[in-house]
Amino acid sequence: MAALKLTNVSYSVDGAPLLHDISFMQENKGVNAILGPNGAGKSLLLSLIHGVIKPDMGLVTWNGISAQRNKLTRGYVFQTPIVLRRSVRANLAYPLTLTRENTQDQKRAIDEMLKLSHLAPLADQPAASLSGGEAQRMAIARALITKPAVLLLDEPCSNLDPASTKLIEAMIRTFISDGGSVFISTHDLAQAKRLADVVLFIEAGQLLEHGPADEFFAKPATPQAQAYLSGDL
Repeated sequence: MAALKLTNVSYSVDGAPLLHDISFMQENKGVNAILGPNGAGKSLLLSLIHGVIKPDMGLVTWNGISAQRNKLTRGYVFQTPIVLRRSVRANLAYPLTLTRENTQDQKRAIDEMLKLSHLAPLADQPAASLSGGEAQRMAIARALITKPAVLLLDEPCSNLDPASTKLIEAMIRTFISDGGSVFISTHDLAQAKRLADVVLFIEAGQLLEHGPADEFFAKPATPQAQAYLSGDL
């Protein structure tokens, strides 16, 4: 089972430190929720974990390999979904054109993802016509269609209605039940309590807590986490 390891990772922009000396190791299993107040660095940490950006100092590795070198084993979905100017079906097909799978396998994979995302009735509509929740489900399905080991989600349900959130969480649970692993940044504590097995809590660019979700929510170890859970941070 793949392991993620961060060793003394720091990141700055224009000389301003945004993440400070973060170190942890996490086995690739279950749902790992990155929590913290606005501006804490949740999305930035997720980008470093995936290898979208490179740390100024320190190392980010998956199974000992640099995060920049093996991104194809992971799927990454931005908070604002990327929508290609083509049909929903063609959006899902796009990653498969890079893997050179045969036509029959591609069709089977697309149909499977359309079913998982509840988008089959919209398969031949322009993706630009989708609602926010539909577009996010499509983006997640597109990330899953190449069968990655890990799915990284940046605030996937931000500003979505409860029905859309429920469908996305169902997709996450299905992926986990099939043996996948998820790293998700979220500001929604209720969602984190529903989904998370592990919590990484960051505040002001520092990793302050990392451990089982039930322990974090029952008895956070730091004053900052206590204040965050009580709504004071």
